[in-house]
Amino acid sequence: MFNLLGRNEISDIHVASMEVLEQVGVMIQHDEALRILGDAGAVVDDKTKVVKIPEHLLQEALQKAPGRHLMASRDPKHNFVIGDGASYYTNAFGAHYTLDLETGERRLSTVKDLEEFTLLADFYPTVDYIKPHILPQDVSKSIWEQEMALAMFRNAEKHLSLVALTPQGWRDVIKMSMIAAGGEEEFIKNPSFIDTGFNNVPPLKYTPEIIDMILECAKYKIPFDISTGALASASSPVTLAGTIVQGIVENHAIVVLTQLVGPGTPIMWGSCATILDQRYGTAAYGSPENGLIHAAFAQMARFYGIPYYGAAGVIDSKIPDHQAVYENTINVLVATLAGADVVHDAVYGIVEAGVTASYELFGISNEICGAVKRIAKGMRVTKETLAADLIAAVGHEKNYLNTPEALKYTKKHLLEEQWQPVLTERASRPEWEKRGSKDMFQRAKEQVKEILSSHEVEPLDKDVEAAMRKIIDKRAKGK
Repeated sequence: MFNLLGRNEISDIHVASMEVLEQVGVMIQHDEALRILGDAGAVVDDKTKVVKIPEHLLQEALQKAPGRHLMASRDPKHNFVIGDGASYYTNAFGAHYTLDLETGERRLSTVKDLEEFTLLADFYPTVDYIKPHILPQDVSKSIWEQEMALAMFRNAEKHLSLVALTPQGWRDVIKMSMIAAGGEEEFIKNPSFIDTGFNNVPPLKYTPEIIDMILECAKYKIPFDISTGALASASSPVTLAGTIVQGIVENHAIVVLTQLVGPGTPIMWGSCATILDQRYGTAAYGSPENGLIHAAFAQMARFYGIPYYGAAGVIDSKIPDHQAVYENTINVLVATLAGADVVHDAVYGIVEAGVTASYELFGISNEICGAVKRIAKGMRVTKETLAADLIAAVGHEKNYLNTPEALKYTKKHLLEEQWQPVLTERASRPEWEKRGSKDMFQRAKEQVKEILSSHEVEPLDKDVEAAMRKIIDKRAKGK
């Protein structure tokens, strides 16, 4: 595991974070949340809406927040446990535009794009659970979250992380999820059927709408991630260590509030922070500093005993080119080796830092993440894998392709030991030329089209879909 910080540095970051949490505090623009925190012993300024939280409240909250929790799926074979030591990957989130699969032209994203990217995410083995890859622009904002939820439920059997943009919309999405789970009672038994995520408004601030939705999650104990969205040198200090301190304070305020309202609510503590490139005034998500931020946050999350969620893999390049590939690779690799429990945006497939989706790049990102996951698995060293007896049996005159016991051994261990890429070209040049001399982008395009034409998921029950649609239609009419 890659450990960026030493023991003394972890201690220094913690001390600085507690100083800011207790003496500077966090602005929470929500009267009920401030009352809850004040009743628990925090120092609340009702005029400024700033709450200063003593360390003992944080420690009590951390004792209640689970270090492990289930992420359930429509098909239980896709269930997994956050905090079990593995890094789980999501796809990307939120593209307003899409590079058309047929023409390559940049156009506004649609519900159909969301359905297709969700279907691809359901197919790609590196995507462990699914985010709304697309924010469709052909849907009224009054029913945005609801239409996205339905599109995703219809096209995936994996765990879904549904979008929460407005309190009203999020409450509708929860109702729809209850229907999908088999009713409110079943959902309450297992609220990890869905999850969601929130960002603050750095520095050190939360809006009323975000707090409303967080309280709704705590009410039902729905898992969620809380991720600082700071930009170093703009909405947080230019120093990476200072950005980490600020992010810890922002995240921990929500850990405390959540555990006061719904003790045991699963919460992932994370980061969408990166640097501001002062030359252009843009967020540099593909920067190496992004990877360092995730590595530091992951260590601090382990220090506090809470799962870490890091938005690595984001691409700044405007097209799916060589820059896109290296940006996706370096930060997914660093976050994974640093032990992030969830690498959000790992299987990315979006360019322009979250603006424009690319079908082909999604396929390429799946290939990249397959290689990263293989690196993260490391090497098995056991009596069986050391193979001393087999080496002796093969000796000096034979090889591992013409010895029966060696072939049996290879068959047993091949898929465990060697990553089997799909898009990566390893054949001889004559064979590659015989197949049309296609580059990675062309191969990815063909793969995507094949998946979209062949991959099927278990359809939603008609009554379930009709009940979800009823909620959407009612909201569309303003009721």
